[in-house]
Amino acid sequence: MQTVELTVELKTPDVIAQTAASALRGRMGYESALVSLSRADYFRLAIHADNPQQAVQVADTLARDTTLFLNPLKHRYQVQPGLHNSLISDDDGAWTVHVLVTDDGNEAGKTILKSLHDGQGVGEQVQSVVVGTLWALTLRGDSPEQARQMAEQMAVTRSRSEGLLLNPHYQDSEVW
Repeated sequence: MQTVELTVELKTPDVIAQTAASALRGRMGYESALVSLSRADYFRLAIHADNPQQAVQVADTLARDTTLFLNPLKHRYQVQPGLHNSLISDDDGAWTVHVLVTDDGNEAGKTILKSLHDGQGVGEQVQSVVVGTLWALTLRGDSPEQARQMAEQMAVTRSRSEGLLLNPHYQDSEVW
């Protein structure tokens, strides 16, 4: 069993990410800390394959040949083998922290998996699908731990003035 990550981004500017960044910088007071914010649709696929390259090839075929993951006129995509869950450091003291937001129960993933299994071909090799929104926050901080803590504060909604990217009442998150 091999795991691959498929990320899908808009080809045009993402107004949702721009609006979220504006709210975080302005009304929520993170102007000096938030360098940038981006968003992507995220799919984690567990694929029955002999090696990571074969799994990437299956995911790439599914992304290109089905409409389950993207619209090629609006989106660009990237497929990577394995799990990529480490902080990325910039040269100027900024850290990129990723926040994956998923819905409780993963109903969207179950629906995609059912559609893949109902079709013919390589879709039957997919054993599970996790669907979410992947936010990438580039933050100024003294350490990776501080950047991660700030990302969690920005992401998880606790009040009208704290947190913006996920509702803990029906969504889960992974931070890396």
